[in-house]
Amino acid sequence: VIDDPVSSMDSSTLFIVSALVREMVEVCHNNAEYLANTGRGDYIKQIFVLTHNTYFHREITYNQAGRYHFVSFHLVEKTDNSSNVRLCTRRKSEAPTALENYNPVLNSYAALWSEYKEVSSEIPLVNVVRRILEYYFLQLCGYEGTDLRDRILVANKEKFIEVLEDGTSDITKYQVASSLLSYIASGEVNFISDGLNYVSGSMGVDQCRETFEMIFRLMGQGQHYEMMMGNDNYN
Repeated sequence: VIDDPVSSMDSSTLFIVSALVREMVEVCHNNAEYLANTGRGDYIKQIFVLTHNTYFHREITYNQAGRYHFVSFHLVEKTDNSSNVRLCTRRKSEAPTALENYNPVLNSYAALWSEYKEVSSEIPLVNVVRRILEYYFLQLCGYEGTDLRDRILVANKEKFIEVLEDGTSDITKYQVASSLLSYIASGEVNFISDGLNYVSGSMGVDQCRETFEMIFRLMGQGQHYEMMMGNDNYN
């Protein structure tokens, strides 16, 4: 049992302790037969980590939510001087009969992805997508808004256009991408001057999701997309 080991540590010590705890979790994972309830050798069989430090929590759990078969998250809630321990699981969106873990502690960026996976209507989805694109590509990756749109909509324009059986071109995905990228520059509104106009409200939820994924993959960030979506094949 590890009980809140970082309450008064500086950031460097927090990093070291977090790395040690993650290593202990891996030892437990690699040496315990969790299905047969037996272990190979005299190793750690089970670990309980208790903390109220959100930074420490994120450092030791950022890659654990997908390990539903042997990792569990619990949230201790206190109401009227009475404590309650809640197991943090939910139905999988792609398989409603199955359960998955969810991490109760999210940073603002992870919270956006969590909202993206749950939202089902057009306007909230578009707002979340634009905020994710702006934060990741502009703030974290350092792209300028114009450069990002040029790399996606100019250099990869043909990948957004589908040729139909009758020979005509379907530019729906290109219009969706243009709309999503129009407003991501902070504090200003920008438009793509290519003669194509997109009318707000005509974007389908599925089209928005498909185009959003395409943007990450065309920018060479497919692995990040898979990781944030909680897919197991991002490694």
